Amino acid sequence: MLNEVSFSNLLVSSDRLRIVDKLRLYSLIGILSIAIIGCNLLTAENPTLDYPTTYPVISLPELEAMNSEYQSANDNRICSTLNEYGFTGFSEILFLDGTNPCDRANRDVVRVEMNEPDTLLKAAQKALLKNSEYTGVTDSSALFLKDISPQPGCVNCGRPDEYSANIEWRLTFGRQLIDSTEVPGTEIIVFFDALGVNRIWGNWYPNVTIPNFVNYGYAEVQAGMVGWQIDMRPYTGESKIYTIKAEDLTERPTKVLVPYENVAQERLEIRYCWAVQIDHPNEEFDGWTAYIDIEEGILVKLTSR
Repeated sequence: MLNEVSFSNLLVSSDRLRIVDKLRLYSLIGILSIAIIGCNLLTAENPTLDYPTTYPVISLPELEAMNSEYQSANDNRICSTLNEYGFTGFSEILFLDGTNPCDRANRDVVRVEMNEPDTLLKAAQKALLKNSEYTGVTDSSALFLKDISPQPGCVNCGRPDEYSANIEWRLTFGRQLIDSTEVPGTEIIVFFDALGVNRIWGNWYPNVTIPNFVNYGYAEVQAGMVGWQIDMRPYTGESKIYTIKAEDLTERPTKVLVPYENVAQERLEIRYCWAVQIDHPNEEFDGWTAYIDIEEGILVKLTSR
């Protein structure tokens, strides 16, 4: 009989979620039989695998130099900055005095009406590909547009002929897919004014390693989560402990690639995870999503839904 992976006496709180190495799933029988768990729960070891994919935090002087190169390559028209890892993902690390340089109060706004957004999609794709070193986008055909929305503002501001018009457009591209596996939090937003792209927030991740084998199957993980105790204070404000039951874990988990900021090792990791949905009986609280590393059996992240 297959023993469960145990989370016994585990109390999850917001203070512990960032310490990924402390929340490890241990199998009580060591090696799982393929005959027992079936082809979808294949267990194997791959000691040569370069996993997880990591991106180190870049020193501030080096990051400032990279950001200058990025700005120069875009004719110094882009107000957005690079993040700690040298990507276009949003970060305040290069904000002066914590001030967002893209706020209209902090930049010269091109106040020209834009009425023909049809050409912006190709222009945005071209800009993301041109800046692939920073955006992580290497194939523009993989980009799919989720939304395009006008950004109104005044034209001829303060004059008798002042009027409101669409002076910028915002294009939002969907999350990155790597071999059909989604990477949460990787939407990319591109803003245009009449002179072209003026900011890029968000990025994809290049050269991500996806393991070929599953060391921890979803059934094993779900069984091990029964009895897991969660401190409710960060989620509902209640001074209660909720114990997960088998009936809270009825939805089949999906595979995702989760960007995880490993503060202790000063790097960002891309973790191959099961996204496990945890229901909660309270109608006013929707429950959680737990991200469990498929290769190493560790809790990477727990978020409320």
